[in-house]
Amino acid sequence: MLIPVLAGIVTTTLPAATVEKVWVEIEKPHDQALVKEPFPLVEVRGWAGTRIRGNHDVVLVLDRSGSTFEASGLDIDGDGVVGKNRTFEGVGGIQRMAVTDPDDSIAQALRMAARRLIDRMDPKTTRMGLVTFGRSERVLARVGSSRQQLIEALDGIPDRPETGGTYFYGAIIASIKVFEVAPPTDDKRYRSIIFLSDGLPNRPPPNYFAAKAAVRAAQHAGRDRIHIYSFALGTQVARNPQVFLDMSEASDGALLLVETPGEIVDFAPHLSLTGIRNVRLENVTTGQRGRAVRMFPDGSFDGFAPLAPGMNTLRFTATGESGGETSVEHQIRFEKTSSDTIDGRARIDDLKRELEIRSVQMQLAEEIRARREEARRRMERSLEVRPERPEDRIPK
Repeated sequence: MLIPVLAGIVTTTLPAATVEKVWVEIEKPHDQALVKEPFPLVEVRGWAGTRIRGNHDVVLVLDRSGSTFEASGLDIDGDGVVGKNRTFEGVGGIQRMAVTDPDDSIAQALRMAARRLIDRMDPKTTRMGLVTFGRSERVLARVGSSRQQLIEALDGIPDRPETGGTYFYGAIIASIKVFEVAPPTDDKRYRSIIFLSDGLPNRPPPNYFAAKAAVRAAQHAGRDRIHIYSFALGTQVARNPQVFLDMSEASDGALLLVETPGEIVDFAPHLSLTGIRNVRLENVTTGQRGRAVRMFPDGSFDGFAPLAPGMNTLRFTATGESGGETSVEHQIRFEKTSSDTIDGRARIDDLKRELEIRSVQMQLAEEIRARREEARRRMERSLEVRPERPEDRIPK
């Protein structure tokens, strides 16, 4: 399988020569709808993807091994101070590591990234569960837990590491079992594991056996059509990402290498479970483009399309990560209503507030994309010059 570098991250995807089939569906406005508003905009909502339309089951897996309580490299808690690693002498003269600001640890970054990802998932289309691991695995929330239950499970994670090892195999197998006991539904579900870790597996020992076990667990997931989306954090895995690459390939998933672990807070909430790169809105009649278009991990999107008096042709175009595109068009008739009434003024004020909020969100999203692009270039150069060493190979 081809392993290209994409969007600030190394991603396993379809070969470049393969153009995937893309679909797009519009929830609102309906085709031939009549829009009456005091402003020439209509809110748009829809879904896009590269597979048959379906909803999602997701298990979020967080590493809690000792290394995650080291510094993330960024100011996670926003207090203006970036926590640094420091060593001190513990019991028996053993050297220990701590962070000058514990709220800037990798563990805190993982927790915040998970919270933001939960917030961006629509409970109507996506069911989620939560697993943590260190020397062993723990199921904290079953697939189908409410958003409140997921947040409470996150908040209940102890502020101390689970020392003694990093057990990839146990975490993946536990996640597979969580899917197996999820409440049945009548609709089609796509199953994904979102795996966040800053280390390499070392349980069961020795290390090469732990890596082999992790890949076998990923193969098990792949056979069950469960995709593993890994976020591998820090310079240790950047130097030797082979186990993550093999896990991604075995499960037809994706690997994202993030050199500065704290960036996971921004990168994780913007992943795509559907293989869609972007969605464009445009009014073909006037040539105007859509405004404040937001995309979410489950393939849903929203935005505002401009309108002119009379009949308008709106075009919605979804582009997949391998270049495939699909467009649909809706005919929308627009009649402008008075902006001088109490209701009209209230509608305009509500729209202004919503556009202001979304403008800030879009600016942040653009900044994140720029950072990811820079990370992509750095990572691409790193992988090009990284020699393949015999010790990196995972025995089959």
